[in-house]
Amino acid sequence: MNSGPLVPQTSALTRLRHAPCLATIAQAPRILRSTDLSPHPTPSLEDPEALSTLGTLLVAAGYTADGLEERVGAERDARVLEARLTDTSPLNTLIRLFFLGVPRSWQEAATALPGLDPDRLVAAGVLEAVGDDLKATVRLVPEKDVLVAYDPGAGPSEGTDLLASLTVRMHFVSALQAVAGTGLHALLAARHTDRAIAVEADARAVSLIRLGALLNGLDNLEAVEGEGLEPVAGHSYGLIVAHPPRVLCPYEDERADTRCRELVKAIAARLSEGGFADVLVTWVLGPGERWWSPLEHWVEDTGCDAVLLLEGEHDPAGYAGVHAEDEAVPQWVSFLRDLAADRVATGAIVLRRRSRGTNWIRHEVLPHTDIGPAGDQLVRTFVNQDLLASLPTDDQLLEEVLAVVEPQRIEQIWRHKDEGLELESARARLEWGLGFSVGVDAYSIELLARVDGRRRLRELFAEIARDSQMDEDALARAGLPAVRRLLELGFLARSS
Repeated sequence: MNSGPLVPQTSALTRLRHAPCLATIAQAPRILRSTDLSPHPTPSLEDPEALSTLGTLLVAAGYTADGLEERVGAERDARVLEARLTDTSPLNTLIRLFFLGVPRSWQEAATALPGLDPDRLVAAGVLEAVGDDLKATVRLVPEKDVLVAYDPGAGPSEGTDLLASLTVRMHFVSALQAVAGTGLHALLAARHTDRAIAVEADARAVSLIRLGALLNGLDNLEAVEGEGLEPVAGHSYGLIVAHPPRVLCPYEDERADTRCRELVKAIAARLSEGGFADVLVTWVLGPGERWWSPLEHWVEDTGCDAVLLLEGEHDPAGYAGVHAEDEAVPQWVSFLRDLAADRVATGAIVLRRRSRGTNWIRHEVLPHTDIGPAGDQLVRTFVNQDLLASLPTDDQLLEEVLAVVEPQRIEQIWRHKDEGLELESARARLEWGLGFSVGVDAYSIELLARVDGRRRLRELFAEIARDSQMDEDALARAGLPAVRRLLELGFLARSS
């Protein structure tokens, strides 16, 4: 139906009555009963100007991810955090009020928020009176470069940082966060798209997304209440991000792996041509089954190229030990064994819609290191895989001019031998993004040192062969598999 990265048109949406409008509600399908089960008052959002001003004042006071890290470090124990906030500076007051949920006096709140009457925040539903003090009805957590609203005591779920790091951050006309929760990824996407939409079934969560849009001054973010992708049926998006509930447990009516599989297929169908999707997933593996095999079946015949990423896997006992209460572990283990689960795996699927030609699927294991922003690296992965698919023969690859992608480093281990030092092993390691590493031999190191973005691979292998007094053809045949692997992982790229 759509040939480009479109978003729902305003004719299909009902705008909220307050202005400026930062959120809309789709005209179908809707939850027929109230889904707000929270004991906390839901922000009314009736004073959008006050909420936008609150976001501006929070950032100005240093209430950012870096500001909190500098003030309280990585500690998350509320008692320790409270002990570290030794004065009543504006930032400390705001941390106590909106991060720790500790009531503060009206005067302290007013001092910390110059020019903003706290009574306006009470009327807007983000503060409430508790005796003579004020208490936040939401928890505001700085994530990346946005403020995200959560229920008091709640925060980002497991996998949030991974998904944010995997998301492609190029400009898109439209972006969608499915199963949005409180909308972190929609908020981030709104920074680099013309319009972002978050779909969430829980009514309070939708209100929190709209609050986040106001706090961050994002008038291009719409929050839609509804199940799955039904509220956006018939529309396509340049970027789709999803973090579905992915704990496989015995108490759910529908298995988490089934939900993940169906969501991946539905998302693939909503992608615009050339668009990207990032989905966190869980799946079950049988005895001896390769970890990527089930995911290949999920993405085949979707019209998308796919990169499958393994985060980790556990046997039934190990998985239950991570997720279940101690007394429930036997029940969880029994449940997983009834599913014939040898292991339960978690990871991510990255899709790119490409309708022309034969789609390809690649799989990689994520390194057990801190993962930084990897969107650019993943785009390069898709570009490089397209290149390799178009160069099936060695002779074609040898004619390519490549460049080294920085920053990366070579790590070497040398051993003392009777004859002197001997190179025992070496690895090339990317210093950004996914931080992949790959083993390299002495000739691959020589090649990486000589790649200059000007000369063909054939010329580089000839030069190394002359210097090493080796046969040029034999060296090229031995070295090209390493070149292909370096291209797959993003260490090399076609010279522009």
